[in-house]
Amino acid sequence: MPSTTHQTLLLWAIRKMTADGYVVIAKDGAVPGIAAPLPAPPVLQKVRPDACGLDPTTGRFALGEAKTAADIATPHTRHQLETFANTIHKSDGAKCRLYLAVPRSASTTLDRVLGTVGLLGAQQVVRLHIPDCLITSD
Repeated sequence: MPSTTHQTLLLWAIRKMTADGYVVIAKDGAVPGIAAPLPAPPVLQKVRPDACGLDPTTGRFALGEAKTAADIATPHTRHQLETFANTIHKSDGAKCRLYLAVPRSASTTLDRVLGTVGLLGAQQVVRLHIPDCLITSD
């Protein structure tokens, strides 16, 4: 069961995806402020994103991922980031957009991890550094 902190971060990722024109079509678990029940996202190379969105005008999709401070610097997260950020659209070969929400206090840890997997500064990665005071904690 995802923590309240994780799900609050996921809400911020979903909000940004929606603001950018994506319609959220799948999410993992209950997210505060989103009442609609949605199916779980698909598994991609043995890992599942926290959310998926679809751009109705282009047919492109985006993935959303939330990471608490304790979850950023793990082998599992590195595998997820490599997988999600290198997922491509079959129609045109473009890389899928990845929305990544983390507490602002953990942004340097995120920089380090993104650097180790070759994604620091990657165009397809949309980083969301959420102020800690806006994250509901457990």
